[in-house]
Amino acid sequence: MNPFAWHRAALERLLADRARLPHALLVHGPAGIGKVEFAHALAASILCESPLQGLACGKCPSCHWFSQGNHPDYREIVPEAAQDDEAGEGDAEPAKPEKAKSVVIKIDQVRAVADFIALSTHRAGYRVLVVHPAEAMNPGAANALLKTLEEPPPSTLIVLVSDRPARLLPTIRSRCRILALAVPPRDASLAWLREQGVGAPEAALAAAGGAPLAALEQSQAGEAELQRRLLAELAKPSGADALTFAATVDRESVERFIHWMQTWVHDLARVRLDGEPRHHGHLAQPLRARAKSADLEALFALDRELAEARALAAHPLNPRLLAEHLLMSYNRATSAHRP
Repeated sequence: MNPFAWHRAALERLLADRARLPHALLVHGPAGIGKVEFAHALAASILCESPLQGLACGKCPSCHWFSQGNHPDYREIVPEAAQDDEAGEGDAEPAKPEKAKSVVIKIDQVRAVADFIALSTHRAGYRVLVVHPAEAMNPGAANALLKTLEEPPPSTLIVLVSDRPARLLPTIRSRCRILALAVPPRDASLAWLREQGVGAPEAALAAAGGAPLAALEQSQAGEAELQRRLLAELAKPSGADALTFAATVDRESVERFIHWMQTWVHDLARVRLDGEPRHHGHLAQPLRARAKSADLEALFALDRELAEARALAAHPLNPRLLAEHLLMSYNRATSAHRP
């Protein structure tokens, strides 16, 4: 698996001295920049039997197994809900109704790879375990993984991938080498988005805060429609119709709803401080109009509330009531100030 162009240098530096690879690596950075893909490229390169300039050759048996998703010395732990999403693509028959899949990583998932970690490798080389998003581990899973991190077997690499490393146990972070990945250069991101066929890549990248994979996801039809409807609602001079709009927010869309509210509130605060919008420059005029009646302290308080809501969005909640509450808070924040 080839790394993204903007990650190649970091990957090559990490692999330059394989003899000094850490036993555990925490890869973190903003969402939507390709951290999981970086971890996959790292794993493929470490498991490769004929690496080229340190990276996976893509031709040896190991690379073939990895590309097929059945390498005997590789495991990946993700929440059950993520497994279900991947497995569900291309199903011939509708799945039978069943209880909702977990959005956290459970202790049983970590315990299930105990033999994989403890036993000898199949190819007499490295074994690699990737966990993402690492902050999704519940306390039991985190403590179970900590035991492995404290006494790692030789030729083992555990890669934790996280958008929010501060939510990991300090004891886990202290046992990992930290690798921070930054937002890619704008030119590289725009070139990649054009290759993916994204229309108006500049606007898409700005709306995603410079994260190219997030920009690609947000440019999809359903996501773009949610963004358009919500921003139009927030731009209304009379304020958002909280009850009506909240009724359209479901469990699948609530996190994206919160994200777009965050970007709008960030831009409102910037404009209120006589700055320029970062995410929605094409809506500068309605942003300035709403900013005139906004209270800056109330906007900051709303931003904190949105961040707290997003951290909980993956857990069971009533999305309609949450959206209603946040929109009402928005209306109060943007009608409190009178110049």
